[in-house]
Amino acid sequence: MINIIEKIKREKSAILKVLCLVFLYFGVDTYFNLATDTYATFANGFGTSAIDMFYRNGRPVIALIYEFFYLTGLPTNMFYYISSAVALLFLGIAIWIMQKILQTYSVTENRRILISFISIANIFIIEYFMFVEKCGFMLAILLNIVGVYCITNFYKKGKVRYFIFAIVSVSVAIFTYQGTVALFVLLSLPFAFKHATGFATYVCKIIQIGFVYVSAIILDLCAFKFLFKSARITEKQNLKWNIQYVVNNLKYLQKNTFSILPQHFFSIVLIVVLGISVVLVIFFEKRIGRFLNILVMILACCIFPTATIIQGSGWWAMRVVYPIASIIGVIAIDLYVNKKSGLESIQAFKILDKVVLMAIVVLLVGQYFSFNSIYIDRYKLNFADENRANYIGEAIHEYQESSGKKITKVAFYTDESTVHPFYPNLYYGGDLIVSSFYTGWSDITSLNYYLGTSYKRAEQNEKYVEYFSQKDWNTLSQEQLIFDGDTLHVCVY
Repeated sequence: MINIIEKIKREKSAILKVLCLVFLYFGVDTYFNLATDTYATFANGFGTSAIDMFYRNGRPVIALIYEFFYLTGLPTNMFYYISSAVALLFLGIAIWIMQKILQTYSVTENRRILISFISIANIFIIEYFMFVEKCGFMLAILLNIVGVYCITNFYKKGKVRYFIFAIVSVSVAIFTYQGTVALFVLLSLPFAFKHATGFATYVCKIIQIGFVYVSAIILDLCAFKFLFKSARITEKQNLKWNIQYVVNNLKYLQKNTFSILPQHFFSIVLIVVLGISVVLVIFFEKRIGRFLNILVMILACCIFPTATIIQGSGWWAMRVVYPIASIIGVIAIDLYVNKKSGLESIQAFKILDKVVLMAIVVLLVGQYFSFNSIYIDRYKLNFADENRANYIGEAIHEYQESSGKKITKVAFYTDESTVHPFYPNLYYGGDLIVSSFYTGWSDITSLNYYLGTSYKRAEQNEKYVEYFSQKDWNTLSQEQLIFDGDTLHVCVY
């Protein structure tokens, strides 16, 4: 215990800086907000949701988290606050471990913290914080970083136990959330080159990284096949179609990063950091090997995060391809870890170093304002959905008072051109800001959540399907509500 306290004292500067960054960017997440999935989770209860998370999603670790909370008997909403607090803790630990890894390669404190943060808390991580199981997502990220720690120690010390620990850590990560596992591969690559003594040993270390990754994937696939029998594994079109789908989205990603940042903002920063990294190749004796390593990292950042989509079991969403946005951090890690000894004394390097740091800071500033804007829009969305639910609730009350009939069921429809995300001037990009009335698993559950009711879903009536399909609203209207006996028919515009 005394040793731990002494270590914390020695590391207090780095710990405080990491904590400040984490709370600065994600502290606002402690304010309660709801995603479409959250309404369903709350409605079903954490016991039932744990079963669904285990069998349908193939995420047994998150299922265990749900089950543990269920057994505590705490109020449902309390899970949000616990999950948010634990998520911040796990993210902070992950960033701290990453900067500790970089410390062993003589990277200065501020540089290693900034690089670690931009690598792990990249622009796509924000989608993870939109879901109530965010603590599980951050645990998966932390486990991948532990895997990086283990593989680097294996390279330095050659002890097999570190290699085994890496396999275990990454395997548990994939059983927590599959979309993060590529992070281990990407953040390990710069260190493979660092510890390679030649082309053969470089290839060998790449294979070792691949072995850890493939081992985790095989365990996951076997579990899906024999244990989970996940309904979310699909054969979408064919391999050729999937590859083209990924390539097209990668092209589009160059200018539009799910609208997280202004168009081309991320690409410009990437070009600056990558360009400087390429320029510095001239300072290396083995220029071809150095250039090859950069190429490998770029290809890996494009291929590994999209592997599930190519295979046919995923789709283009921030949470699925999250590791892609770590590319700037990966290149920056490579630049500082693999720089030639004594390079710091060269004036040209000093200038380029400042440019790299400035580019990263600019990206972080843009990321900060974007994240806060998204949080604000999420609160606006929840408020608008609550108002819509209350509007429907008041209409139900008036109908029941005037007719003497009780509404027990609600059916949902769409008009001619339903517009997502329904409310004007809100963020639109992926699954971040989605009205609860937009999805079939959250429309009835959100209505019940806000009204404190237990309405059942009714089957659509073909007569009303045809009627509503001829309408095209853009504001809330009484005409969107049709009462028929014990059933309310609601059109979502």
